[in-house]
Amino acid sequence: MIGKISAPRGERVEPLIYYLYGPGRREEHTDPHIVAGWWHPAELEPPLHADGKRDFRRLLGLLRQPHAAMGTRALERPVWHCAVRAAPEDRMLSDDEWAQIACDVMHRTGLSPLGQEDDAVRWIAIRHRDDHIHIVAMLARQDRQRPRLSNDRHRVREACLAAEERYGLRRTAAGDRTAAPPPSRAESEKAARNGRGEPPRVTLRRAVNRAAAAAGSEREFFDLLRSSGVLVRTRDSARNPGEVTGYAVALDGG
Repeated sequence: MIGKISAPRGERVEPLIYYLYGPGRREEHTDPHIVAGWWHPAELEPPLHADGKRDFRRLLGLLRQPHAAMGTRALERPVWHCAVRAAPEDRMLSDDEWAQIACDVMHRTGLSPLGQEDDAVRWIAIRHRDDHIHIVAMLARQDRQRPRLSNDRHRVREACLAAEERYGLRRTAAGDRTAAPPPSRAESEKAARNGRGEPPRVTLRRAVNRAAAAAGSEREFFDLLRSSGVLVRTRDSARNPGEVTGYAVALDGG
């Protein structure tokens, strides 16, 4: 199970809620509904009108209320968004199970500790597909204090590991904080504009890993990289001619 916190945080909660309840970029959102929150889901679910449209006014007003009450002390980017996804081979979790996972995420991050729901941040967990949920929280406590947000990515990882054990899901490695950071949204959008399926550093990391695994020598490593279309620039030692002390890689055209 993987949890991913969006960065940077959002300024306004409305666009995110509209998107999560919408059809998605490829019509992938089906049956969007709230499975958990700071109140009971039935009290937070936006009502559906006869014309098929939802009325988000009450939900959005409730979510924004503590942030508005803080006035000048409020954060400029208060929208915290975390997607939690099960592996494709995992069994389909029920709404109640996803609700427990969402509550555990909020408890471990300290955003809404169990027993403090009336003072903590307001949040909801929306499910619109079988294999994942989206947790949306406003970073303004109901007691008009700023929430303490420390190591939230590590805490979310802990919640995912706990869910794997609790529900018998595919086990993933514990986070040791040494993994390469995921590409930013800006990188992904730039890659799409340039006609690439992924950011260049993702492609380069995969090419380097493959070459390193297959090469039997330093020369073969660089030859494999170049044969795969990667541009390579080596840095030679100033003291020992012919000794490579470093290298840089790039893709043709950036």
